[in-house]
Amino acid sequence: MGASGALKWVIRLVAAVAACFFAYGIRTYAIDTYGRVIHEFDPYFNYEITEYLNAHGSEAFFKYFSHKHWSPIGRPIGTTSYPGMQFTSVAIYRTLQHFDIDMSLNDVCVYVPVWFGVIATIFLGLLAYEGFRSASAAVAAAVIFAVIPAHIMRSVGGGYDNESVAMSAMLITFFCWVRSLRTKSSWPWGVATGIAYFYMVAAWGGYVFVLNMIGVHAVALFFLGRYSSNLHRAYSLFYLIGTFGALQVPVVGQAPLRSLEQMGPAGVFVLFQVLEAVHIYARSQGMDAAAETSLRVKVFGATGVAAAAVVAVVWPTGYFGPLSSRVRSLFVQHTRTGNPLVDSVAEHQPASADAYWHYLHYTCLVAPLGFFATLVNRTDGKYFIALFSLVAYYFSARMSRLIILIGPVASILAGYIIGQGAEWAFDQLAGAIGLGPKDADDADASSSSSADSAADASADSSKGRKGGKSGARKPGKGSKSKSASAAAAAAGASDSDWLMDRLGVAAFLDWYKSSTGRAARLLAAAVFVFVTVAAGRHFFWYSHEVARGMSHPQIMFQARLQDGTVVMVDDYREAYFWLRDNTPEDSRVMAWWDYGYQISAIANRTTIADGNTWNHEHIALLGRCLTSEERKAHRMIRHLADYVLVWAGGGGDDLAKSPHMARIGTSVFHDICPGDPSCRQYGFSSDGRPSPMMERSLLYKLHSNNLVPGVTVDSARFREVFTSKYRKVRIYEVVNVSRKSKKWAANPENWLCDAPGSWYCPGQYPPALNKVLRKSKAFKQLEDFNRREEDDNDSAAGKQ
Repeated sequence: MGASGALKWVIRLVAAVAACFFAYGIRTYAIDTYGRVIHEFDPYFNYEITEYLNAHGSEAFFKYFSHKHWSPIGRPIGTTSYPGMQFTSVAIYRTLQHFDIDMSLNDVCVYVPVWFGVIATIFLGLLAYEGFRSASAAVAAAVIFAVIPAHIMRSVGGGYDNESVAMSAMLITFFCWVRSLRTKSSWPWGVATGIAYFYMVAAWGGYVFVLNMIGVHAVALFFLGRYSSNLHRAYSLFYLIGTFGALQVPVVGQAPLRSLEQMGPAGVFVLFQVLEAVHIYARSQGMDAAAETSLRVKVFGATGVAAAAVVAVVWPTGYFGPLSSRVRSLFVQHTRTGNPLVDSVAEHQPASADAYWHYLHYTCLVAPLGFFATLVNRTDGKYFIALFSLVAYYFSARMSRLIILIGPVASILAGYIIGQGAEWAFDQLAGAIGLGPKDADDADASSSSSADSAADASADSSKGRKGGKSGARKPGKGSKSKSASAAAAAAGASDSDWLMDRLGVAAFLDWYKSSTGRAARLLAAAVFVFVTVAAGRHFFWYSHEVARGMSHPQIMFQARLQDGTVVMVDDYREAYFWLRDNTPEDSRVMAWWDYGYQISAIANRTTIADGNTWNHEHIALLGRCLTSEERKAHRMIRHLADYVLVWAGGGGDDLAKSPHMARIGTSVFHDICPGDPSCRQYGFSSDGRPSPMMERSLLYKLHSNNLVPGVTVDSARFREVFTSKYRKVRIYEVVNVSRKSKKWAANPENWLCDAPGSWYCPGQYPPALNKVLRKSKAFKQLEDFNRREEDDNDSAAGKQ
């Protein structure tokens, strides 16, 4: 390695280390500004159950049924949560304690997104290297990914959410998968792929994307004629180990064997076993390629018939679960999934062009060039990057939340173009100053030799993939094959020379090597460096500005008063602290489901619902309580809650969310908006006036009490006891609470345990609510194809 090559590797190493520092630093703005504070809604619940896991251990965690959440029915925490992040955090915390490093569990949870942002950056670089076999591309991709907003959006300090860990798990899984296909002997990496996938399953519900991404890539390689025994072994190891691991995660249960979303990869597994069995049999019988192909067709036909028969028998039994609403929303129009609860989430709407620019910035312009590069000198790794980009783009276009998926592949594609361009420019400039060959063409050839040899090695491992055969020549055919190859090469060279001459390529190459061409290359290299550095600095600055904006925790934020004074708005924590310090410990707090996590974690009070969506009917009852007229609402709430908390103050407050509350309520209680599943009668007119139904509702009165002329709450039913400093939160005490119902619901004798002494003991609604509950109809999702035809009338709400 000459001076030029050594300098090149030094630059790469420095850039790789810098990428890690960039990834760490850009995620700490929230910590520097607000301290070590957990953000948003879900992270507070994640922290709460992490504390429980640390205090009680894994066995108690998975048997944790909390009556503090989702009162009065309770929630099985251990079987409705993805525990990967919690186990990771506790492991880190205990390791630090073992080495006498003083760091609280809260602080560990605050820093987990930061640390895993660095880990994700490292494995993104490794995945880029496996895809393009270019060290320069890998380093450039890592630098981009370290600061790209699409990655930061779920990994700022304090944002203790599942995606912050899941991104690293996903990239580790993808890296191990592509690595397992590098050569004929790489298939043992399938074991690491399966283990990484198991961690991915434990960390985030988006594991289904990872599973199907690998399945799509594997079956695409088959149809592209790149099937081999190496592919069969790698995929089989991944699928068997990964599925076995997934079955151990309680929240997942039997879904890998029953969910339609996961049947595709299962089918690929079966396909590969049949392919390999046919190949082994054909080889043992000495069959030629034609005979093996004929046998394969016959076996596939028989397998297809058998599979169809099995599906025909099993399908009517309801064994296969329906597509989830979130998956369905990827293939139908937003707000038409059939589930108003899913439709109410803003992140489920399609991504706009502005959103792509906001989260990807300059990579939007460069990444398409990288995509076309995947179509040149194609390898298994390049095919994966190409498929990853197409699938991630489609999903992000359907659901803005999934822009997080396109961040990695956009970084890889842009990184390839920038990395290769930077390497070419370095070779030109190094040659000019005497660090490399005077003719930079020699440097170009040298710099590309490793990538070319890697591509050749990958291509060699693909030779004769049809049927998994080796492609070796048969004895006695050598001389004839050599002469035929020589003739073909001569003919090919003649055709190539003619084509190059017609296109002017030969003339261009002559000019390229001339002194004028060398001068032009130096100028182009200088321009490339200047433009890349200038654009890179702006991208870096822009990413930091976006990171600062993302680092404002919703629970507290800075604002500017009319006189220009900057203040810290801490109304939400102020309200939760008030509940903690001024209400009895057994108090039940009713609020819209978004805020339940913070109420339970910060105020340490019982909630009626929280951010999990595991029980649609219960959230519908909550929606009915809040959107009913005041008198009727009080009749229900007095049997459920002691206090009612509402978000006010404009913006995304409860009044803005209330139409969703009505729609979710009417999906179960059809009498809320008879004949109108979308509940259009509950809302505001074009000039901002509330509809009669809205004006009569409890939520409107709690929100606007004594703020809008003529709007007051009946103090004989709801008494205001707290209003935060900037009026963002209002809390009302429920007057004349039914002590009988409260005592009945809290009595363990009235819980419905699935067995004597069992940990699984859901509570029941107090008998006083039976009249209301009889009006409900169990929610039927539009995609629930296992429902009976006579149930269709009951699910009309899902069809609107």
